[in-house]
Amino acid sequence: MIRFKEKEEVLPLIYGSAFYGGGGGGAISDGIEIVDMALKFKGEFTVLEPNEVDDESIVVTVSAVGAPAAKEKYLKPSQVVRAVELLLEAGIEVEGLIPPEVGALNSVFSWVASSVLDIPVVDMPCDGRAHPTGVMGSMGLHRNPSYMSIQAVAGGNPAKNKYVEALITSSLEISSRLVRRISEEAGGLVAVARNPITAGFVKSHGAPNALKKAIEVGEVIVKYFRENPVEAGYKAIEKAEGEVVGRCLLKNVALETRGGFDLGKAELTCDSSETLITFFNEYMTLDIQNNRVATFPDLIVTTDLNTGIPITSADLPHYIGREVLLGYVDRRKIILGDGLKYEEVYRDLEKNLNIRIVDYIRDILQG
Repeated sequence: MIRFKEKEEVLPLIYGSAFYGGGGGGAISDGIEIVDMALKFKGEFTVLEPNEVDDESIVVTVSAVGAPAAKEKYLKPSQVVRAVELLLEAGIEVEGLIPPEVGALNSVFSWVASSVLDIPVVDMPCDGRAHPTGVMGSMGLHRNPSYMSIQAVAGGNPAKNKYVEALITSSLEISSRLVRRISEEAGGLVAVARNPITAGFVKSHGAPNALKKAIEVGEVIVKYFRENPVEAGYKAIEKAEGEVVGRCLLKNVALETRGGFDLGKAELTCDSSETLITFFNEYMTLDIQNNRVATFPDLIVTTDLNTGIPITSADLPHYIGREVLLGYVDRRKIILGDGLKYEEVYRDLEKNLNIRIVDYIRDILQG
């Protein structure tokens, strides 16, 4: 059991999760807001470890879905609670809540719902890093033709007539597309409670203990970031067994919000080398002098040299004309969920960004 009694104790989880967000996973400020509310509600918060949950227990993924840079996004913790309530009202047994990924928001996104509804959170994310699509966070369930995805959605600003609630039952691909479409209608971001499944399945196909791994990296960031923020960035990459590219000048960012995603590219100069990062919420590819260096699900990380804190793709435009620390972690050093191990989940990314991904990651792909 991982126990948190005050916000300072949660910072390693938030910052480490931001690191494993790899450009996505939600904003640090939003994650801290969730943590504040959960701690005020219960006084302390506990996360169960995988061995503390029976294999037959039914767990549900709780996630924020949408485009973090959307101008009309509106999502409140009460709407996260409502998404879980919709499943309960539909007769779904929910014995545990799990993160869809490791990210500054999504690692803690279910905490308020857990506190209000008295359902435990378990350190069994669907994936040990952040990813852009719902299918990627579904641990390979899309390959099971008999599995029907149930997804409950809540979000949007009622004052602007954008509030939406929905309960969807369909294949994973269809339901995930519909949720993304609903997020657009709701202003850009919604809460989703989805995919009831046994804890035993998640232990075998998800990323058990990935939150604990994020905490280890976050502890390094917290140790250094106040006194030596530059060192915090270097030490975090080292702790994650990654590689530092260097201090890079961010020259330009092309970002657009389309189809419920933030996508685009960033151009940098690293030690006189022309460098290109593409992103689809998360950073997808890293090319230096037209040579591929890292490809999602490799973890590509940009860090603010003034704070030592990882930067999301949605915030990159604020850093144009400034230096950032750039690094990456090989995919084999990350606890990857099975949802990232199938060729078909990458095709939309390749098409939308006009890049090659699959050809570079065949070592992790299953048939």
